[in-house]
Amino acid sequence: MLTALALALATAPAHTLAPAQESGPQGPWLHPDSADLVFSIPDLPAMLGAYGRTSFARMMGDEDLHAALGEVMGSGPVDPTDLLVEQLRGMEGSIPPILDMHRGVLSASVSMDLDEEPAGGLLGYLSLGDMAGGPPVGIRTVVDFEDEVSCSEWVELVKGSMGMMGADFSSRAVTLDGDGGAFGSAMATITTVGGGPEGEVQAIANAGTRAVITLGIEDVEAELARLAGAAPGSVSASMSALGGKVPPAEGAPVAHVYMTPYGGLAALTEGMDQGVGALEAMLLAPVSSMFEMMLGSIASGLIRGGYWEMSINGEGRYVTTGWIPGDSPLPTLDMMGGRPMDGASLNLSHPDALVTAVASFDPAALLGMLVQGGDAEAIEAAMVQMEQDFGFRVDRDLVEPLGSSVSYSLPKLRSLLSAPNLMAVASLDDRETFIKGMDGLMVAMTAAGTQGQRTEYRGATMYTWSLEDLSGGGMQPGMSLGLPIDLASFARPTLTVMDDRVLISTLPQHAKREVRRVAKLIKAGEEAELHAGLSRTGVKEGATMVTFADWPVFFGNLYVQLRALAPMLGGLAGGGQDLAVPFKMDALPDMEIFTRHFSPSERYVLVTEGGRIDVTESSIGPEVSMVAGSVVMAGMFAFGGMAAVPDDSWDAEELMVADVAEPEAGMVVSAEAAATEASLMSLSVALKMYQLDHDGSAPATLDLLLKGEGGSPGYVDAVGRDGWGREFRYSADGSAYELWSIGPNGIDEKGEGDDLPVR
Repeated sequence: MLTALALALATAPAHTLAPAQESGPQGPWLHPDSADLVFSIPDLPAMLGAYGRTSFARMMGDEDLHAALGEVMGSGPVDPTDLLVEQLRGMEGSIPPILDMHRGVLSASVSMDLDEEPAGGLLGYLSLGDMAGGPPVGIRTVVDFEDEVSCSEWVELVKGSMGMMGADFSSRAVTLDGDGGAFGSAMATITTVGGGPEGEVQAIANAGTRAVITLGIEDVEAELARLAGAAPGSVSASMSALGGKVPPAEGAPVAHVYMTPYGGLAALTEGMDQGVGALEAMLLAPVSSMFEMMLGSIASGLIRGGYWEMSINGEGRYVTTGWIPGDSPLPTLDMMGGRPMDGASLNLSHPDALVTAVASFDPAALLGMLVQGGDAEAIEAAMVQMEQDFGFRVDRDLVEPLGSSVSYSLPKLRSLLSAPNLMAVASLDDRETFIKGMDGLMVAMTAAGTQGQRTEYRGATMYTWSLEDLSGGGMQPGMSLGLPIDLASFARPTLTVMDDRVLISTLPQHAKREVRRVAKLIKAGEEAELHAGLSRTGVKEGATMVTFADWPVFFGNLYVQLRALAPMLGGLAGGGQDLAVPFKMDALPDMEIFTRHFSPSERYVLVTEGGRIDVTESSIGPEVSMVAGSVVMAGMFAFGGMAAVPDDSWDAEELMVADVAEPEAGMVVSAEAAATEASLMSLSVALKMYQLDHDGSAPATLDLLLKGEGGSPGYVDAVGRDGWGREFRYSADGSAYELWSIGPNGIDEKGEGDDLPVR
């Protein structure tokens, strides 16, 4: 490789580059201050050294996981890391050699800068088109290495990857001014890459211990001259200025990111070619705020931009800190979490929530959004007409009575076949006025053809609608999607007005449980049970938002239910036939093997003079989402492939398929049988969840599924009956249980004959 490089340098025409021009307080920068996006890995060896402490790395090295995977695959222990490496090594020639790309790398950074249009950073670019058809873009990647050999080998790997995609190359040698500065060598090679999208200018350049890849930058030589004076740590002036607002990270740095402050928001307004007021009327800002509450720093980074820093601390947890300078161009973006919150508002959060957030709330901003969304005079005229026709005004009777806090909670998922217990809560200052507004709204909705129901429950007023009503009767049964449920009855959105809060829930049963819980909360006073995670974190002085997210347990919960449904889903996917799969379904490992290394995430936001600080500590890092996405894509590919492969293409001794009787030829599944299968599936999941909470023991009777642990919601809302109106049969002995319907003939055959069993 070195011989080839020397030959290229000797035979290519030589040029002499001028010294760098752009500089800042610390000298020349790797990336210009005009860049809309800058991403930096400041110390790759330190990051790799600390990665072994992370939860994901510990999970991948867990010998219990290795044994469990071996059991699933019908072999001895399987190390997933070794398996992945083996698969990637076996695909050489068809994929880039990514496993070798980190060798000898000390640091790397990437930037993107756009022409004057559109403003709004990366999202502005993406909102108007792809790289081939969108506005002009300049991208530069700078990689620094520990020695020249590592740099040269890395460049060859990159060129090899591009060659696999049909690129062709032409190289020339250039001479850098003086000793080459930060490159460490005056002799450089610029390789122009062809075969890409039309009009694209792409090049790879390297000299000494630095390599540069450019896209859309015509004068590569001037770029090298500028970079010759830039030290590895001097990423950009913008990043340096904002980074000074963030306390130094404790632990190993993972990545630093800079995006144009509020560039994502500007991109949405300019990319959609609409005014700010119109977009606010479309609930852009409130929806963005809700995404921030639910998705955390990822959503805040994309929407608000600014400077973000991620590191791995001594406990192996990822700490992400963001600094967003200035004020939002959309005032209503700060309608939630825009000012210091009241610590007492933590009681809005459900104590059993696996994911929850509490934030300050500004009703005045909501009123402002209503006015700014259109002609103020026309809106006022509509309000007056609404009061004349229906006896209420939205501003006076539904917005002004609200308090200064909001929360959302996602408690434990009980069943995949019922709506998740997602609850949004707003504090309430004036209950009587809000009730007046809701009663008027119900009258207006009824006049428009949307039927709802108003009921009283233990002093609370509940307003309930069906999805079919809210969609204008357009909901289709779930059977049209291959699901044994009716989506129209899947959820019944319910708004409940209590003394001090307004609750929005997915089902009236959820609302009733919350009414009972809040009653106990008030009775207990200062001794009331609050969310343990939020209480432990507390509300820091000046905090505008706090969140707690036990995503490992939430998704582990989801995994348990999918595992319980696997045999049934296999039958559905196989068109009623047993679907052959290349692993043992009954050997899928317990949730605890995956989740025991992880812990909940905690986040808080502070609004300070000149901007906002956003801090998250989590055991989940970017690699988890990347792996999860890869697994999902691989699963979809494998599942699609298996559906087209005859069952005898797999070795029967290596498979464990669902023990479900094959339907007779020409057999038609009746509506009663489909309803029975749906109920059995839901009860089966509930039984698995009960066992998870009771050390593997099955309930003595199905009625025990109606009661949760410690007053928490039950595992099902009702045991129900089969499609023929008969009670299900059930027997249990320790951890073993049998559940069945006696089928269409009404004769109990203990799960045999035409009975429909789940074991």
